[in-house]
Amino acid sequence: MCDSETDVITIGKYVIVKKLNYKKIYKVTANGSLTLGKDLVDMGEIIGKRFWTSFEMIPSKNGKRSFFLKEATETESWNDLLSTLSKGNDNRSIVDDGNSQKLSKEEIVQLQESGKSGKEIVGSLIENNKSFLDRTEYSQEKYLKKKEQKYLRHLTVCKPSISSLHAVYFKLDHNKIGNLRMDALAQLLSYSDVQSNGLYILYSSGSQGLPTAAMLNRIGADTEGYLINLHPGNVPQTTIVHAMNFPKEQSERLVNVNIYSFLRLYYQGESAVLNNILALKKIRDNWTDKIKENVDGTIENSCIDGQILGNKETENKEYLKIVSDTNEISEEQSTIKRKLDEFSSAEVVPSKRPKWLLETQHAVDLVRNSKARGLAIVAKEHPLNIVMALLPFLGASRPFVIYHVYREPLQETYMVLKQRQNVINLRLFSNFLRSYQVLPDRTHPDILTSDTGGYLLTGYLVE
Repeated sequence: MCDSETDVITIGKYVIVKKLNYKKIYKVTANGSLTLGKDLVDMGEIIGKRFWTSFEMIPSKNGKRSFFLKEATETESWNDLLSTLSKGNDNRSIVDDGNSQKLSKEEIVQLQESGKSGKEIVGSLIENNKSFLDRTEYSQEKYLKKKEQKYLRHLTVCKPSISSLHAVYFKLDHNKIGNLRMDALAQLLSYSDVQSNGLYILYSSGSQGLPTAAMLNRIGADTEGYLINLHPGNVPQTTIVHAMNFPKEQSERLVNVNIYSFLRLYYQGESAVLNNILALKKIRDNWTDKIKENVDGTIENSCIDGQILGNKETENKEYLKIVSDTNEISEEQSTIKRKLDEFSSAEVVPSKRPKWLLETQHAVDLVRNSKARGLAIVAKEHPLNIVMALLPFLGASRPFVIYHVYREPLQETYMVLKQRQNVINLRLFSNFLRSYQVLPDRTHPDILTSDTGGYLLTGYLVE
């Protein structure tokens, strides 16, 4: 039996499927499947099992490269494949003529379809390789690792964590998380002084919710800490937040709010916001009527003697004209129209307020009751106006930290904040983290690494 329900894999949770060095995020569903390279794996077997359980991929009879999972009590050890083999002194006598492997491609496929384990397949490849015994020990290990990645049929279902989720996204495309390296994320948490209690404010854009998930994870479950996540646009980026499988109690202490709605409600009040919504809704209704009149008029013009023209070519022209007339709405009108779609189904009256307005009011109440203990900004845009708007919500003698992938916006922000008397201890810096490969007789820095770690601007707000 499991000690906690959080250790059990259930429907709706996110897991990380690990196969050697390859990792992939998967949301558990009742009859779900996962694509690993060219393999299609039925993931129904993992439901009800514990995290960190290993499974063996069993070939399915339904089709090629299709597998189902079976819980494995132990994984294969491939080290004994090389223990009894002789090693060569060097590789100078090996000629890569493409004829070293005696097994044909069809024979290797037959071995896979016959249900042979990965270890047995690689053992057959080694036995039928004419030049394998002439390779050096290092070359044999390299060959074995390459075949292991291709033929290994064991995977492990891991529990998501901030470091593992960051590793998956950073390796996939570090631009999606704002080029935020793990060392920069750790310093972001440290300089914003995130603890288990108090109120913290975060502005995040273009990072898939990585800073939000990291700060909420640092606050912890069953605590008194709150996090206000300010974001541009109508929908916050919370992909990584959901992948962390936070309990309901902890997720409810995360308040996602649009930054413009938050500032407007704080300074102008709820009545001003509601009046603004009503005005925008009236404008939208006027546009809808004009579009409808335009479309109706175009259809009437396409009628002769009360009947629609039956000519297909003419109908296409009239349809294109309708679409063209409809698309003449200006960019500004379209933007506001999309803004209004969020609350079009709800009556904008105090008795039935939209959900986003309730969230915004909750955030305003939090900052009115107490100042924030820390402020963090992770922005794709220029951060100067953002930090100037959010500094009044930060408590005295409390830290703030700003992250940006480029140095120049932070330099301009540094010069403006330096002139303020209530901001002290400003520091603008960048780090370069480089990992090392540590192996017997061959320790060296990793050659393939990313140097896009971004820059940090930190400081303190005083009275």
